[in-house]
Amino acid sequence: MNSDDINKEVGGYILDHVPEAHVDVHNPELLIHIMCRKDAVYVYAQKDRGLGGYPLGIAGKSLLLISGGIDSPVAAYLMMKRGIKLECVHFAAPPYTSAKVIDKIHDLLHVLNEYQPDIKLYVVPFTDLEKKIYEVAGPSYCVTIMRRMMLRISESIAYQHNDLVLSGGESIGQVASQTLPSVKVIEQCSTMPMIRPLAVVDKRDIIDIAQKIGTFDISIRPYEDCCTIFQLKDPVTHPTLEAVERIESEFDWKSMVRDCIRNTKAEHITISQEEDEL
Repeated sequence: MNSDDINKEVGGYILDHVPEAHVDVHNPELLIHIMCRKDAVYVYAQKDRGLGGYPLGIAGKSLLLISGGIDSPVAAYLMMKRGIKLECVHFAAPPYTSAKVIDKIHDLLHVLNEYQPDIKLYVVPFTDLEKKIYEVAGPSYCVTIMRRMMLRISESIAYQHNDLVLSGGESIGQVASQTLPSVKVIEQCSTMPMIRPLAVVDKRDIIDIAQKIGTFDISIRPYEDCCTIFQLKDPVTHPTLEAVERIESEFDWKSMVRDCIRNTKAEHITISQEEDEL
């Protein structure tokens, strides 16, 4: 029997045995669903909306820049919903950042393990390069240059491990490095596409999703990441490529980027056996 045959058979039976019943296919008072399987037939009236999205990995793989803040775990969740398998990269700056920042990253990824059971995390030692950037660029252009170096390092890691695109939790205008002029200048150092699922999402809506998926309380733990350790005065919101390239020409950033890549550590964040059994 096909679907039409089942509809006719069941509908006819109801009309024959329930005299007061009638059929209104456009505005039904009660919609009955019938799901036929090889070993069973399921009859139900109510449908509960599930998570939605695509099967994980069907869309390919991305390397996500994760800071430990509110936004990047939400971006990760939305990427996973679209069928994108994620690897993550975090830039650590000890001793300026606490080891508890890494613990926070682990805890965030453990929450995201609900949607992807095995997440590979790359931890980049960023201290020396970040100090040099601050020394050369000063507080105004520091973040712009730093973000460009992060993209260069992330792009190299992504190419090594067959990630198709980079991704991150930026929201347009939220901070100085996320204005459109900043995004343009920062991205010009990379050839790999960058996906930003939160680009036009309001902060309140991002927080709502973070609370829904269980990452919000972890993200607001008071441990600074490498983007917040230096005092920034009047960070530039309209950087120019000419100014950026002039600053970068003043130090040997290429060798420092290579050192960061060479000393990057990789680990797998997975659902523990105890959690899996539960």
